Amino acid sequence: MYRIKSFSNAREFQELFGVQEHGNGVKSRRNRILLAFLKHKPIWEWCHEHDNWELLGIKSMAELKKTLIDTMAYLGVEQGMRYKVELNQTTLRSNIYSTDEFKGVPEDGSSNFVRYVNHSNNNGVFKMRAGRFFGKIISETSLGQALPQQVTTWLCEEFTADWEIYICGTLPQFTLHVDDDFKRIYSSDDCVGDFGSCMEDKGYYSFYEDSVSAKAAYLTDNDGLVIARCVIFTDVYDEEGNKYVLAERQYSVDGKDILKRVLIEQLKKTDKIKIQGYKQIGAGCSDVRAFVGVNGESLCDKMFEIKCNLEWGSALSYQDSFRYYNMSERKAYNHTRAHYDYCLDTTCGSLENAECDDDDDEMFYAEYQDRDAYEVVDVFLHGDTITCDADCLEDFVHFNNEYYHLEDLTTCPECEGRMLSPDYYADELHYSSITNRHYCCQSCREKAEQRYKEERERETGQILETVEEEALIAV
Repeated sequence: MYRIKSFSNAREFQELFGVQEHGNGVKSRRNRILLAFLKHKPIWEWCHEHDNWELLGIKSMAELKKTLIDTMAYLGVEQGMRYKVELNQTTLRSNIYSTDEFKGVPEDGSSNFVRYVNHSNNNGVFKMRAGRFFGKIISETSLGQALPQQVTTWLCEEFTADWEIYICGTLPQFTLHVDDDFKRIYSSDDCVGDFGSCMEDKGYYSFYEDSVSAKAAYLTDNDGLVIARCVIFTDVYDEEGNKYVLAERQYSVDGKDILKRVLIEQLKKTDKIKIQGYKQIGAGCSDVRAFVGVNGESLCDKMFEIKCNLEWGSALSYQDSFRYYNMSERKAYNHTRAHYDYCLDTTCGSLENAECDDDDDEMFYAEYQDRDAYEVVDVFLHGDTITCDADCLEDFVHFNNEYYHLEDLTTCPECEGRMLSPDYYADELHYSSITNRHYCCQSCREKAEQRYKEERERETGQILETVEEEALIAV
């Protein structure tokens, strides 16, 4: 039976995929693209066929991106594809396309196109939009063919952004700054356009000067205006006492990811400061634990903390990651496994407001228990979706990334694995008109039908043999 290894219980599932509320009041599910990937049945079948279960243990978007690209690069070699496709220091393979000595860079330097050789068209040299070309390359692998469409689209978008960075290089028209001028990066007078930041012009930037150990990192254009910025926490520690310098979530003019990526690439190369990681760019960036190492490895399993000397009258800037504050220890965490007193995800600028928000906990109605609860989750009961108290899930089983009532599950007659009950979820199962039964997947249905046919043929053969024997005896 297949099992997703990215989480082992409801708490870990909520940490990875729970619904979160942003500073502007908008709610969204964490890592929804990763969740769609883990729920995709063809991925399970691919893992089973290749005896590779690593994919079902992925816990972050950064790890998803790196693992998929590395796996597809390996598969290109394993499947014996003829041609090398060298793109941005990564070598993939194809039976149709290759790159030449320019390694994908167009002669005109256009950053959103890839130069390639088409071996199915007289070895001609062409160029194609970066995302579309990358999609064609990965779709030649068995894993690429098994991916859900939204994951493929996301990978192509990520490649396009990375490719622009690769083409643009160091972008000399921009200047990198690492200093203590927090006022500058939070002032609309010093920034180009809208950064989409709830802390702009609020005057709470002194939090970074007085309460934590941090630096301001930002890019300016030729007019000296800020086009991308982030805060760097210079004294971050994990549970083992290892020290890190981490770049917090990035903001840029009009939210352009390309500028955020340029900022991070500049920080990786500069001698002004040495970072060990940064907040993930793009999908999943608001997750408190979505940090990435400078080499692309995921740091989401690390539980980080910083020293935070925050007084009642001190200014407090909204915290994207280190939001769980222990008043007596004077520490802020990016996880809830340590004791904390207040959440620093308030936009009102003070610890008093954080305390007020904490005291005014919103209650939710749990339909299954018919009462209010501090946290509810969606569950399935006899085919309908209802809410249930997150602390009282004894009557439900976590199956296929959802919670189902015990009565809603049964056993597949072929593989004997757990599956949904045909009484409530017949449309989601695989029905066989030959055996007149439901199965958990198409593979089980086909196996059952084949065995059924073989048994019927065997029985028919036995009947014919008996008839022939009786005929001989009669003669």
